[in-house]
Amino acid sequence: MKPEEAYGIRIAGDLSLDGGLFYTVKEIENGEYRTYIYHGDKKITFSGNDHNPVFNGALYYIRSGKDEDSIIRLDYGSEPQRVASFFKIKKIISAGNRILAIAREKPEEKTFFEAKRLKYRFNGYGYLSTNFHLYDINGRCIFSGDVGDAAANDDFILVNELNDYNISNLYKIDFSGNIMEKIAENIDVSSIAVSERGKIAFTWSPAMKAGEVRRLRMDNNDLIVGSDSAVSIISDSFMSTGRQMKFYNDDLYIIAQERSYSNIYRISDKIEKVTDNNYYIREFDVNDSGLAYIYSTPEKPCIINFNGEIDINNVNGKTTEIIDFMNGEAFFMLYSRDAPTILFIHGGPNAAYGRSYYIEFQYFYDNGYNILYSNPPGSTGYGQEYEKACVGDWGNLDTKYIFDLIEYIRKRYNIKNCFGITGGSYGGYLTNWIVSHYDYFKCGISERSISNLLSMIGTSDIGFWFNAIQLNIDDPYKDESIEKLMKYSPIKYVKNVKTPLMLITGEEDYRCPIEQAEQFFIGLKLNNIDTELIRYLGDNHEHARAGIPKNMIDRLYKKLAWFDRYLKTCKE
Repeated sequence: MKPEEAYGIRIAGDLSLDGGLFYTVKEIENGEYRTYIYHGDKKITFSGNDHNPVFNGALYYIRSGKDEDSIIRLDYGSEPQRVASFFKIKKIISAGNRILAIAREKPEEKTFFEAKRLKYRFNGYGYLSTNFHLYDINGRCIFSGDVGDAAANDDFILVNELNDYNISNLYKIDFSGNIMEKIAENIDVSSIAVSERGKIAFTWSPAMKAGEVRRLRMDNNDLIVGSDSAVSIISDSFMSTGRQMKFYNDDLYIIAQERSYSNIYRISDKIEKVTDNNYYIREFDVNDSGLAYIYSTPEKPCIINFNGEIDINNVNGKTTEIIDFMNGEAFFMLYSRDAPTILFIHGGPNAAYGRSYYIEFQYFYDNGYNILYSNPPGSTGYGQEYEKACVGDWGNLDTKYIFDLIEYIRKRYNIKNCFGITGGSYGGYLTNWIVSHYDYFKCGISERSISNLLSMIGTSDIGFWFNAIQLNIDDPYKDESIEKLMKYSPIKYVKNVKTPLMLITGEEDYRCPIEQAEQFFIGLKLNNIDTELIRYLGDNHEHARAGIPKNMIDRLYKKLAWFDRYLKTCKE
């Protein structure tokens, strides 16, 4: 398999049942992303830049452009009509007979940027001269705060306003923007929903606390659905997920995570599991016509379930064996007992690999590698104690888990002791940490990684609060805090590294900034370790999951060449 084939799949999202079955299909054509809206099995838009279908008397959707985004209206039998334009549109929503947009106005063109806030730039959005506000379709600004999300009925709007620390305040506002009620404050909100009769629900966790299982608040009661009331399963399928919860007949439907899979639940006077599947449900919708959802399995990238199933790909991937291991889960794809093995580590750390299709795992398996990945302590889906296990102590319990897992897999499958290691974001941090403490792996690839937790405080878009809560620090610039940040920084131990290591990152990564890779690269070079630093122009923290297609393809070529160099010839 070549990278071009690996990325030849199609992914569906933006599922909506109002007006029939609508959804977006995203694919890569001629080296660029293309998105098309479908009605049932029929493609109905053709620009290649259309998504987020919302039916409200007519079909409305977003058309993304180079210089601006537009809201398009499509009436049956008519040509598409542009009804509004903004610099960037995050989302459109239906509110009774209205269409609202979460959007940004175009910033004033200047030869400089003046930063005054802590959150002055954000990964994927660049420098924040303007924030996302809530607008009506006529371009009138309804709410001028930094809007993360909104939900509405015919009577009011529920707005999630974010501060510099990504902490939420939830407001109930009218359509003139007047605040009717503050629903919640100083919490971390994942999803929100409003019923036609005015019920409000949202998933949340305490603000400025790491490793917290998300709760569902509904009717002023808090409960946990599944193992975690919000889903943190990661994917490399280059399309973000859609609706996670919705009211229908005043019952709340919600996707919740259990271990490495997710299911849909109905919340009324009790919690009822609507689906009972051992795979990853990405998003759903429900109305009088029934329940529809999009899911993925380790073998199938994307299936739409609604009165039957629509498999939009002709793909049958390699099956993954799922292993319960030390309160978590591991996943193994055996190519052969004599093949080398690549260990993959997920980011987060409070996230999880799921029972889902992974483009990269299928690619490396097809090129002759055993594939091992897992959900070590710190992962979501296994309960509060497990998720919080690494807070304040990065790199220890999860590293122990990984080495215990390797030993178990070697004995169970009788595979040779020839391992490479790779991971991104926190997985990149743990790759750096492991190779700076252990001389076990034949080679490694660290992506969008962390090497210096102290410098990241001032250079990351979230580092000033994220690093602090993850390491249980109140003020990162106290002497004892600086000491702790450096204690857990791989750069402090760079002289111990003996493992050949490739570093890959995007030039515009504001989450784990490129200076993190630069520091580790120079440290390795000065100590005569075989290393390369790959910098992808125009890419950000999503470079490996939803990056520029030609860069993602080149990345797989480069990763395979690096692993082949050290692993295909290695002997025990």
